[in-house]
Amino acid sequence: MTQPPVVDILFRAILSGDQAALRDLETYRAAECVGLRSVISTDHAGAVALDLGLGATSSIYVTPLFEGPRAFFISRHISVQARLTSGKTTVPLDYSLSFDSNFAEKMRATLNGEKIQQADHDRVIEVLMLKAKNSRVQFDVVPFLYENVRLVRDNENNMRPLNTLIAFRMLDHLNWEAFRNDPSRFDFGVPADTLKASLRPDAEAFLTDLFANQSIVHHEAKSLGIQALLLRFATLWRNQSKRDIGRILHELLQFCVSELGFIPTTELSLIWSGIRNKEVAPFFGPVINPSAKLFKAARGMAWDMTHLRLMEQTARLTQFGSFFIPHFVSIDERWRTLLRLNPVRFMVVDDARNSMLLARTHELTFQEALHECAGETFLGEVNAEKIEARRMAAQSIDVATMQQRVAKEEQAWR
Repeated sequence: MTQPPVVDILFRAILSGDQAALRDLETYRAAECVGLRSVISTDHAGAVALDLGLGATSSIYVTPLFEGPRAFFISRHISVQARLTSGKTTVPLDYSLSFDSNFAEKMRATLNGEKIQQADHDRVIEVLMLKAKNSRVQFDVVPFLYENVRLVRDNENNMRPLNTLIAFRMLDHLNWEAFRNDPSRFDFGVPADTLKASLRPDAEAFLTDLFANQSIVHHEAKSLGIQALLLRFATLWRNQSKRDIGRILHELLQFCVSELGFIPTTELSLIWSGIRNKEVAPFFGPVINPSAKLFKAARGMAWDMTHLRLMEQTARLTQFGSFFIPHFVSIDERWRTLLRLNPVRFMVVDDARNSMLLARTHELTFQEALHECAGETFLGEVNAEKIEARRMAAQSIDVATMQQRVAKEEQAWR
């Protein structure tokens, strides 16, 4: 029988506090652990503060991926350095503030002087002021592009993604000191229209290259799969007069295995945590209280979850043993609240196998609930070979197939 990957064993050991499993890894499979890295949230005073001195989390619109407030970082680079310096180490860290579509477009409108609600304008200024006060703050437009490149692919006259990308690149030319002193004006050194015209050719070429980007296409397919999952959740919720959370989780799990072909544990965990208490998390309001806008709401919610998945993948990035600490910028209070209820407590990465596992705040309870509701049939699907097969299947899902899954779930509501 194939042995489970060491990253799986380490994840389970940390989650359950299994010291014997850790000792077995050290004794019998130490050579396979060379490529492992981990981030473990803690409130220990000697750990690294995840705010990184940026002041980014002072804004309510910025939500960190990790629970924090500090973390221990573990890798072979850190271990070797500690041995050479009697325990003193320097952890190489990188980070980003990733904008969702709504915030990115509000930022574009603000820079371009477009008419938007004053509250949205003020939110954008508040986030931009983070960088004005600390030049090390860096913004990331990738989540917006992943969601919206398809708009240009389907309609070349849709200028929204291009104009938003140009607006982000304009920030590289902003006089941040002048903005800090007077946030009512943007000084780019040249007229804004002149700057936009100069940035446009490179931005157009960049977007064109993204049209067939396999990572973007994969995330689009994954988002469609999650959209189908949310619609199935809505159907299950509607059809149960007395809500049985375990039964709903079981049905969703079966749907993932039989219909989607992969098990999106992050999304299942968010759904479970959002409905397990007496009050359902507001984020899921459009699903449990469906309206004529259910299909549109499910699509937007699916992309929110896909952005979170993208942030998780960003957290896996490394250069010479560095760690990446992502933050998410969003206006949507319901989404931010759900994220803050479910931050990542720890992450284990195997760079050699390009594999990663994350545990959220209530991960152990969720895993127990998943095991309890799975049933005998599904428990036969959790051996190492089948888990690895599903991981590979999750990497090869396609847009057309997932569109069919969405159409099928929508049909139940027509």
